Amino acid sequence: MKRRILFCFSWYTSVLICFIFTSFFLIYSSSAQKITQKSNQYRLYQALPVNNIEIQTNIERGDARSLIIENFFISYNSELAGSADVFIKVADFYKLDFRLLPAIAMQESSGGKKVPEGSFNPFGYGIYGSKKVHFNDWGDAIETVGKAIREDYLNEGLHTPETIMTKYTPPSLAKGGAWAKGVNHFMEELK
Repeated sequence: MKRRILFCFSWYTSVLICFIFTSFFLIYSSSAQKITQKSNQYRLYQALPVNNIEIQTNIERGDARSLIIENFFISYNSELAGSADVFIKVADFYKLDFRLLPAIAMQESSGGKKVPEGSFNPFGYGIYGSKKVHFNDWGDAIETVGKAIREDYLNEGLHTPETIMTKYTPPSLAKGGAWAKGVNHFMEELK
């Protein structure tokens, strides 16, 4: 019985202490407290730029083939870099793979670096021994050879560098097709 009385006394005492503590806490937290504002010098969580800077990006849809050819010839320090648009115009007009003429020019003359003086003939077109075909400028050469590739090769069923080689440069057949391998290599670079 003493245990029960002791238990009841301790229980009531602890309830009374909790009640008093809770009452004081409620009175303290519900009373009005004066909050003083400190300096307005800083604003937390806010970063304001000094100037309103506007960044704009324009993405234009266009044909990247000309840029691909230009960068390709620039990488080889070729004078033909300035003729990239002509290569595209001729390729589109004669329905050629846009990479074919630049690849032939690289294979035949290192992109116009090794041509007969004043010939503007980077394709080695019509050059046999002492016979040399001359053009007025790079554009004239690209146009003439593009037309010839269409009419004398593609229209005759010669569609790949390997088949074009049989007519364009037959001696390369005896050398294991080095010409076609070179043209294919440069065409691959232009992808």
